[in-house]
Amino acid sequence: MQTWIHEIANFVRDHLPSISVGIVSTALVIYGASINKFFRKLTRKTGVILRFVLFVLLCSFGYGFVSSQAVKWLNHTISSLKDVQLLVVVFGAFLVLGFLAKQGREI
Repeated sequence: MQTWIHEIANFVRDHLPSISVGIVSTALVIYGASINKFFRKLTRKTGVILRFVLFVLLCSFGYGFVSSQAVKWLNHTISSLKDVQLLVVVFGAFLVLGFLAKQGREI
């Protein structure tokens, strides 16, 4: 059984950069509407053109920066876990994200 866990963990480790992108991007999809709504409330009193420019900056630079940094951090953090911990964290993260997506009626 230990060899199976080790082989599956090695497979997951080989694909950790893609898995990290998947986790971060899924979380941003689930919470993106709430972030945009909050940002809209913050910029409500600004002019239409300025609000549009700020929204474009949020989407292009803000989400891009958060995505890149969160992926680096997540990849670094979970790559140092032991085999069983790694599998529990990765599969657990996707289960939690799936549950959150269902609660938010994303699926």
